Formats: sequence, C-alpha cells, structure tokens
Amino acid sequence: MIISKDLFLLGDQDYLRLPNKDEKRPAMIRPAVKSQRDTTVHFPCLLTDQRPLPVHLAFRGITVSVGTRQILQDVDGLVRPGQVLAVMGPSGCGKTTLLNALSGRLRLDSGQIFLNREPLCKRWKRKICYVLQQDIFFPDLTLRQTLEYSARLRLPDTLSHSQKMQYVDHIIDVLELGNCQETIIGDNLNRGLSGGEKKRANIACELLTNPSLMLLDESTSGLDSHAAHSLMTTLKRYAVLEGKTVVITLHQPSSQIFHLCDKLLLLSGGQTIYHGDTCKVVEFFSSVGLNIMPHYNPADFILEQIKGTSDTRKRLLAAAKELRKSKDYPIELQHDCYVNEKYDNSNKMLLPSHGPYSSLEQDTLNAMEPDVRRLWLDTHSHASSSVSSETSDADCYFTWPTSYWTQFTVLSQRNFQEAMPRMLSKLNWVQTVLLGIMAGFLWFQLDRTEESLHDIQGWMFFSTTYWMLFSHFGALSAFPPEREVINKERLSGAYRLSAYYLAKMVGELPLIVTLPGVYFLISYPMMGIHSIMVFFIQLLFLLLNSLVAQSIGFFIGACCMDMETSVTISALYTLATQLFSGFLATNIPWWLTWMRYLSMVHYAYQNMQIVEFGEGMEIKCGSQSKFEICSKGAETIPVSAILEAQGSYLPLWANTLILLCFFVVLRVSGYAVLRYLKTAK
Repeated sequence: MIISKDLFLLGDQDYLRLPNKDEKRPAMIRPAVKSQRDTTVHFPCLLTDQRPLPVHLAFRGITVSVGTRQILQDVDGLVRPGQVLAVMGPSGCGKTTLLNALSGRLRLDSGQIFLNREPLCKRWKRKICYVLQQDIFFPDLTLRQTLEYSARLRLPDTLSHSQKMQYVDHIIDVLELGNCQETIIGDNLNRGLSGGEKKRANIACELLTNPSLMLLDESTSGLDSHAAHSLMTTLKRYAVLEGKTVVITLHQPSSQIFHLCDKLLLLSGGQTIYHGDTCKVVEFFSSVGLNIMPHYNPADFILEQIKGTSDTRKRLLAAAKELRKSKDYPIELQHDCYVNEKYDNSNKMLLPSHGPYSSLEQDTLNAMEPDVRRLWLDTHSHASSSVSSETSDADCYFTWPTSYWTQFTVLSQRNFQEAMPRMLSKLNWVQTVLLGIMAGFLWFQLDRTEESLHDIQGWMFFSTTYWMLFSHFGALSAFPPEREVINKERLSGAYRLSAYYLAKMVGELPLIVTLPGVYFLISYPMMGIHSIMVFFIQLLFLLLNSLVAQSIGFFIGACCMDMETSVTISALYTLATQLFSGFLATNIPWWLTWMRYLSMVHYAYQNMQIVEFGEGMEIKCGSQSKFEICSKGAETIPVSAILEAQGSYLPLWANTLILLCFFVVLRVSGYAVLRYLKTAK
C-alpha cells in the first residue's frame, strides 16, 4: 500500500499506523495543506488520535554567559507553525548558542522560552529535533542501516517492525536518498556519502520522530548552491505542508535561500539587530540610512553592514530597540501583554491569559496567511483546552520511547554490526592467521624438558601480552569517536546510558574473542597438545585476559577526552603490566613489588603456567638443573617450584577471581564515569 495515502490519527504524538485487514479505509483522514505548486502531501506523518499539535515558539530576554563572557544578551524571537525562522549574523555572534538554549541543552542566565504557552521542559524536548552542524554518525554503517536503527530506537513500541521500516522507506523517498541508501556513511579514510547526502541523512534521522519543532544549525554550510537550495526548499515545503516550526541558522545564504525564510533574527555580538519579516529587513536598514544597491543579495548586504564600523552597529542596535516599542512588534513578545481570561456565552475560554499567548488582536489574525492562521488557531485550541498556565513536575515527566529490552536488543545488534568491519577486518584476519602460523613454527613441538621451559613460558607471555595490547588499544581507538554519536543520540532522548553500555559489552563479546581464539587454535596445537582439558582451559584464560584488557581500554577512553592523553596513559600502563608480569624480570626491588598486583598480565600468565605445568604433561629436570628439587633426586619439576622462581604467586582460583574483579570493577567504573563525570550536557 502507499503510505502517504493511508494516514490517520492515533494519539498525542504523530505516529504512522497502517489499517487492519478488515478496515476498508482509515477512520479519520488528515486533510492535506494545499499549496499552489504541489497539492500532494509528500512528507511523513506519524499519526495520532488527535490532530498533531503545532508548536508556537516564543522566547524573550534570552541571556547566556559562559564564564565571564556574555554570549547572548536580551534576545527575543517568535516563529509560528508553518514558518521558517532564519537566525543570521557573523561568526561568533551566538547563533549556535541560541539554538542550544532553545533546545534546552544550555542553562539560561535569564529569559523565557515558551512552546504553546508552556515553559520548555523535558516533555517538550521530545517534540524538538536538533540537527547539529556536525554530521555525527557511525562511519561503517550504511545510510539505510543508520535510519533503521534510529527508527527502531526512537519510534514507540506500539509500532511493529514492518511499520517502522515502511516509515524509513517514506523518509528516504521524501529526502531523495534512495540512490545512496546502501552506501556507507564514510569518514576521512573511507569514502562514503557526499556532503549534501550527509546533511540530508542528518535531517532524516531527526524527522523519524515527526518533531513539532526543528532546530537546524547551519545545515547548508559546506554545500554547493544547488544542494543548499534543494535542502532549504525541502524544509520550507515540510514546514508549510506539515505545519511544523523550523528554526535554522544560516551563515551566508544565497538570495534564493534568504527569501525562502519567513522570519529573520539578525544577531551581532549576541544582541538583536533585527527581528521580523524577512521581506522587511531591507526597509529596516533603509530607515537608518543604509540603502541596498539594486540587484544585490540582501543577505550579503546586511552582513556587510553588521561587520562595518562601530557607529553603524550602534545605529542598528538603537533602531532595533525602537522597533520593539512599535505597534508592529509581535504582541506575544510584549512584556505587558498579560490580560484577564475572556469567555464567550458558552463559558468556553477564547484566549489564554498567561505566558506569551495573551489576547491577539483580530487585525493580527487577519494579517496571517490562511494556512498559518489555521495552524495558529489549532495551536490556540489545544493550548486553551489542555495546557495550564504553570507546568508541574508531573507534566514534565520524561518517558522513553521504547522499553529497556528494546533498547538493549537494538543497540546490541547495532554495536555488533558497527564493530564487525572494524574488529574483524580482512587485515586483522590476515594478521591473526599469519601470526598464529609464525608463532606455531617458532615454538613447534617443544619437548617437555627443562631446556624448553623458557620457550614454553615465552609463548604464554607473548600470547597474553599481544592480545592484551590488541584488545586494549582497539577499545581505546573506537570509544572516543563513538562517544560523540552516543552523546548526540542520548541528548535527543533515544535510550538509556545503561542500556547502551550493557549492549556494547554483549554486542562486542563475540567479536573480541574471535581473533584470539583463531590465533590459539592455530599456534597452540603446533606447539603440542597433551591434554584436551588443558587446551580449553588455556583458551578460556586467554580470552578472559582479552576481555579485561578491553575493559581497561573502555575505562581510560571514558576518563580521557582526547586521544593523545588516552594513548599516553595506556602506553605507560601496558608497558608496566608487562614489566611486572614475572617473565621479563624476577628480581623486583621490594619497594616496587606492589606493582605486580596491578598487572593483569601477571595473573593471566600465572594461570596459564599453573594449568600447563600442573594439569598438563610435567616438565622433566635437566642434566644441570637450576631447581633445588631436581638436585634432591626428583625427575620432574612441580609447578610450585616454577612459580617460586618468579617470586610470590597465588593459587589458580585467586588469580581467576582477581581477573574477574578487574573486569567487573573497570566496567562499572567506566559506566560511572560516563554517567556522572563525562555526561552529555
């Protein structure tokens, strides 16, 4: 069936639902908002029981400081459903800071943000999508996979898997991404989507939840003129046809893009230079003696004037302050607009009396475009009947879109699919197989004699240290880039941090043990198998060592924000854990002996010796043995004597328990760091 034809309303948020087999047609069909150019609704509609609630955004007196520096000062703005508000200004004027404030990701020094009379809170954040300037994705996933996982995480459990996938198909069709849906996202090393395709993919991920308010940070930057105009045309059509509210920051738009915007907020040094209709900005500049030349791009003109002399900026700021006092300034932003509630004869409230939605004059309503007026009245109707003047904590209670089990299963699958090309790459396979063969030939069929004892220990030490380094630095290099994606998704309210962290451990578990297992299956039999039980126990301890090393990599990666610091700390630790393992140095000074208890290789290496020399075939004494027990007439060397030669040692169960403690404590500590110290703000 064609999704765009059979859309109907299901609840408080818009979600897509297909009719049952017994239904001949949907019970309620949403009327399309017609335009002169296109009478077909091309955009996704996640449907509900009621009409989807349009969002009327108003903000007043926004002031934000970072340290001692004031970024924004007394900024006002208003945008109604079906409109596009462009925020413009020179670099460093506070455009991104304003979007961060409007999305609720930044604390205000002062000011108010209202969405349909209601102050911004957690519940409203679910209806806001924030498209960041940076295109942050998992580079090894295809565009299709990225959208599918996003849909499974962010669309509610009331929708079936097939319904979510049909909605993904619709989004891909809407944003014209069909030709590249099987292309990987890519990064600096692997070529993938183009810049324009990444921008649209970024928007597609946010459109999945059918947000009421869209905030886009310089989404046209880095695109050619055609791609930028195509993207803005899509957003404009989306705003009008679906009644959405769009706020976008623009750096230096073309004249075509500039005139696609309904409203303009012009900033300079964090202060408002102009706020009003885009078509009236040239008239505003003319009022202060700044006239535009014929056939000149208005966007270029106003930016050049703002960057002019300090006297020009002072005149513009003064004119902006006078504009706030004029009768044309939006009544929703006037500070004295609070009036008593009004009722008609049926005792039904006509006009809200609190927040920025006080009495609108009839002339103001008549001046609106028909579609915008209809959406404004819808918004007013919803707000009057369902929103109180004050938002309680219960009203702002945040609920996750999916259950914990759904988040865990989807994230486990995504982590597995994302990590597999990286961890099990062709290069890693070739490296592992060749290394296993090389180690097998180097320690091929060693005799169980004292003369071969050091060589057997050398294989154990090499195997534990190599896979310790491989797992540790693999986790370290993958975690910081992944953290950016996780922060972006969690700020949008997609899933719990605990679900992600647990899913990452489970999803990557089969991958982290695959290559060490292949290496062991090649090299250990070539060295000589004397017991099947010893074979499997040795494999188990090698894999446990790899998991502990990965845990340390996760913990260091979570603690350190930059890669250089992480690598430096990791290098110091991994070198120290090798030095104090008991193989390279046995006569350790007494004041450094405590270091061996922090060495995970020390415990893994000891365990492998206990199993190999205790449960496997014993080692025969040499003709000139260095072990005292051999000089007393013993024919074989007990495992206790081998371990005593390396210093103090612990029994097998104690070493295993300590390694498990390493694993648990480091995993929990990594989560605690992400949850409480490095949390996304």
